[in-house]
Amino acid sequence: MLDWLIIGAGVHGLHVAARLRRRGFALRLLDPHPRPLAEWDRRAEALAMTHLRSPLDQDLDVGELSLHHFSHAQPRLEPGVFAGPCRAPSLDLFRRHVEWIRARLGLDALLERGTATGLELVDRGVRVDSDRGSLVARRVILAVGPPQTCVPAWAVPIGGAALHVFDPEFDRSLPTSSAVVVGGGLSAVQLALHWARARPGATTLICRRPPPIAELDAASRWARPRCPWRFASIPLAGRLAMLDAETRRGSVPPRVAARLTRAQRRGSLRIVIGEIADGRRDAAELLVTLGDHSTLRCRRLALATGFAPNFERVPLLDTVTEELGLERGPLALPVLDERLRWHPRIHVVGSAARLSLGPLAANIAGARLAALRLDGLAAP
Repeated sequence: MLDWLIIGAGVHGLHVAARLRRRGFALRLLDPHPRPLAEWDRRAEALAMTHLRSPLDQDLDVGELSLHHFSHAQPRLEPGVFAGPCRAPSLDLFRRHVEWIRARLGLDALLERGTATGLELVDRGVRVDSDRGSLVARRVILAVGPPQTCVPAWAVPIGGAALHVFDPEFDRSLPTSSAVVVGGGLSAVQLALHWARARPGATTLICRRPPPIAELDAASRWARPRCPWRFASIPLAGRLAMLDAETRRGSVPPRVAARLTRAQRRGSLRIVIGEIADGRRDAAELLVTLGDHSTLRCRRLALATGFAPNFERVPLLDTVTEELGLERGPLALPVLDERLRWHPRIHVVGSAARLSLGPLAANIAGARLAALRLDGLAAP
């Protein structure tokens, strides 16, 4: 029997695995992809991301400032490897650091490929069934990603989820003619700038309002352990209101906002502020109608409209809730204790732990906060 089984090998699963591996636990990672962080990498590549938004002191290693020390150990760093006042690392440096962590701790050997389909309590542990077999562990960590992508109703008849930049079926090729990107946050801006560089003047970004500017998507104090501990003591309704107030939804860092302004001034990118009322196909083109009845025609359309705000219809969470009768709070989020336990043998980390960890739960900072809570458990 394993000590721990982590369902999900993304940012949160990988960091928690590194912590537990370092402490000598027997564990496995269960994920459908061939290597850890594969889905995160796919999304970063779809947006042509150059730098992370997370600051340099937030990384996936066990120790403090590991990425900082790793960067100083490199024989040569390319110009612009760090961006902004928080010194956000380049995607390339971050990936090299992750590869170094995986090799040093042997994390790739812990990966079991498969999609979890259900959990069952057994004698002194939990059996996790997947599409490729079963594993048994004393404790399980659910490090599932965000819920389904958010697809506006008007987009369903013209392509639906496949138009979303984070959908596996999204066409990642560069547009060869007119293109429209829909969305007002960092993902939408990054994709629009990427397309505008490839074909200046042919891309339009449609957003409800100009993206607000903020270095991080929540105040940096939320990355300190004391703040989430206080947050977890507030009644559930108050926590939800605080999440809404403290999360800088749709914001972009100043450096990205400056690139957006330059692209607009040069004419390589057009920005339209408005609400989309309808979308339809007309032969080889797509027609998007705004609330003021104006219409835009394009050959390519991409949705960068984020993820659904709640965790309803997340198959694994729904199955566990039904089979074990576990509590879910606002937005169908699991209700956890101070050690992120949904059940004495089942823990939750990542964006599904927002009601316990606060607005940075989905970020690298949230992965580190979650691991600190789990570190309080007794060694085997």
